[in-house]
Order: sequence, then structure tokens, then C-alpha cells
Amino acid sequence: MNYDLPIGQEIAARSPLPYQWSSLTSYFWRFEPSLRQRIVTGAVWSIVGAGLASALMMVSNIFCARFLGAAHFGELGIVLATTNMLTVLFSAGLGMTASRYVAEYRTADPTRAGEIIGLSWVTSILVGAVTALFVLLLAPWLSGEILHAPRLSSALNLAGLVMFFAALNGSQIGTLSGLEAFKKIAMGNLVRGSGIILFVIVGAALGGVTGALWGHVAAGIMTSIFYQIAVRRECASSGIAISYRFRRKDLGILRRFTFPVLVTNLCFAPAAWWCNVLLANARGYSEVGVFNAILHWQLLIMFFSNAISNIGLPMLSNLRGERNSAKYKKCLAMNLWLTSAPAIAVAVPVAICAPFVMRLYGPAFAHGAAALALISLAAVFSAVTLPIGHVIWSLDATTSAVLLALLRSSTLVIASYALARAGATGLAGAYVIMGIVQTAAAVPFTLWILRRRLVPTSSLEETAMA
Repeated sequence: MNYDLPIGQEIAARSPLPYQWSSLTSYFWRFEPSLRQRIVTGAVWSIVGAGLASALMMVSNIFCARFLGAAHFGELGIVLATTNMLTVLFSAGLGMTASRYVAEYRTADPTRAGEIIGLSWVTSILVGAVTALFVLLLAPWLSGEILHAPRLSSALNLAGLVMFFAALNGSQIGTLSGLEAFKKIAMGNLVRGSGIILFVIVGAALGGVTGALWGHVAAGIMTSIFYQIAVRRECASSGIAISYRFRRKDLGILRRFTFPVLVTNLCFAPAAWWCNVLLANARGYSEVGVFNAILHWQLLIMFFSNAISNIGLPMLSNLRGERNSAKYKKCLAMNLWLTSAPAIAVAVPVAICAPFVMRLYGPAFAHGAAALALISLAAVFSAVTLPIGHVIWSLDATTSAVLLALLRSSTLVIASYALARAGATGLAGAYVIMGIVQTAAAVPFTLWILRRRLVPTSSLEETAMA
């Protein structure tokens, strides 16, 4: 195999057919049956899990809105939004760490994998407890000074408990992802969704905002129990013994990998928030409302891409651990197609129908059609770069990941400063500029790092796997 060729050209060189994206389907069927089954199974269960989570949450939101009314439902929404932001900022790195390293070592070094699972679990308990305590101490200040609603102080206290179990779930999902137990993750989404339907709706009907939050706590407890049982069973079937005796090199993972993930999250979330502030200051909150409506369509465009991308990091990390460069590149090519094609397929009709879509929201939203078309394009760029991010993290290029995150965030903020006066259309244009810059920087870097860090298999192994 020629390791100097970009991945697309490499596929073309090995294929008797001219390389086109449309030919990837036939190329996929020439994969090893085991690799083909892993990709299909992971993708299907990831989509099912994401669909279950979204559908059950939507049902819960509808009933909660009816029981609580607009004002109290808004209070519940802002409390949960605060919880979700802090959970993503401080706990997301734990799930990625477990997914990345459990996937790499589960076959090559099961003992090390067990140590990492134990480390991830203990760290999630500590991080969850510290974050919950942080929210508990700051609840009076957050509710009074930031949210301008002192009555929400007790609700934020409960939100700390919600965050604690969210941190545990993040570690557990990361471990199951590393074990490629995507079916168990989907079942966990069903368990959590059922708990939310049962506990949150009843809590909202009987106890208002406080009752709904207690329902989220109960659903978190139920989900944590299910996932912990699932983790132990999957580890037992994979011959992995969970260990709570950590070596220094295990703790070093937190510094080398988890902390950079935290930094990348800290880069983008505040940048996106600040861009909304710029839009509000430049054009008012009505324009922010238009842009938020548009962002919901971005989530719809990327639904399948985000769901399928969940299989990328654990599969690439596992193949890297096996030193299997041929399968790694095949898996990367297919992940690129599976994340890009659905986004393009949804983005094109959404952009074409943008004027009709925005009129559905009412006359005040109709001028947002151009912004919706632009955000559709931005969503495609985001989908394309999803598997590129998995390559960077799976090959331990953490410093580069942080630098790319800084580039992404700074580009968005600078472009927003320049375009915010144009309203939602200007901010959507800033997201497009961010996508172009991110893609232009990430794609060449990814091709370069694949040559530098992906360890080639021997020629004999390559021939056997072809």
C-alpha cells in the first residue's frame, strides 16, 4: 500500500472502479465481513438510540409544557440548559476518554482497559460531586445575578443532583462505546426516556418545576443503575476485569487527553454563547429568536450524522490499537461517507424550502429564509469534519485538536463581530465562514497526520486483509 497517497486516492488505486463517492457503496461490500458488520451494527443502533432519546424527550416536553404553562416551562428550560452546559463543559471529556482508550486496549491489553474503566468511573464520581457542589454554592448568585430569578435557587440546587448523575452516565456511555456495545447504549436511552416520561411528567403535574427536576434525578438514578449493570456484563463477556488500582501512566491520560477535551469544550461553548450576545446587542432579542429557530433545523440536518458519528472514535481507536492501518483507512472512508451523505441529503431540501419553512413560524420569522439556507451549508461543513475530529483524537494529536478548536472559535467570534449587524443572516454567515476555515485547516492536517502517526501493517498483513 502507498502510504503517501491521500485516503481517497488510495481507495482509487486499490479499486478497479473509478473512485467516486457514489461508488463507496460497492466498495463497502468488499470490506471484510467483520468490519462491515461492525460499521452497520454500530450505525443502526446509534441512530435508534438517538431517535429514542429525542422522541421520548419531545413527548415529555409536550406534557410538561401543558402541566407547567409557558412561564414555568421556561424556568425549567433555563435550569436544564444551565445544567447541560456545565455537564458538557466539565464531564464530556470523561466519556471521550473512556471511549478512546477502552476501544484501543480492549483487545490489545484487556488489563489496561479495565484500569481505564475503573479510572473513568472514579473520576466521574469525583467530577460529578465537585460540579454539583459548585452549583449548590453558586445557586443563589446564579439565580439572582445571572438569571435574574432568585426563586430558581432551590431549582438550581436540584440541578446539581441532575448533573451528578449526568456525569456518571457520560463515563458509562463512553465505556460502552469503547466496547462497541451500541445496542446497550440504545437500550439505556430507552430506559432513560421511559424514566423521564414516568417521573418527570408526574413530577411536573404534582410538584411543578421542583417536581419535574426530582423526576430528572429519579431518571438519572435509574439510568445509572442500568448502565452500570450493562458495563459489568460487557466487561465480563470481553474478558476485562475492572480495576481501581491506578498506575501513574493511567493518571497521565487525564492530563494528556481528558484535559485537552475540556479545553476544546471551553473554547466553543462560550464562543457560541457570546455570538448570541453580539446578535442580541446589535439587533435585539427578536432576532435571537429567529436565529434560535434556525439552529433547531441545523440539529435536524445533523441528526443522522451526529448519531452515526458515535461509532467513529471507538472503532478508529480500536483499529489503531490493533495496528491495522488498512482497516483504519477503510473505516475512516466509510465514516466520512456515512456522516456527510445524510447531512447533504437533508440540507439541500431544507435550503430550497427555506422561505416556506420560515413562514411557518409566523410573519416575524419570514426574513430568516436566507439565514436558514446559510446554516444548512454550515451544517454540511460540520458533518464533513466530524470524522476528521475522530482521526485527530484517535491518533493522540491533542495539542493540534486544541489549536483547531481555538481557530474554530476565534473565527466564529471575529466573523460574528463583523456580521452581527446583519441579524440572523449575518450570524449564519459567520457559521459558514467558520465551517470553511475549519475544513480548509483540518483536511490537509488530517492527511498529513495519517502519514505520520498511523503505523503501517506489514505487506503480508495488508495482502491478507485486502
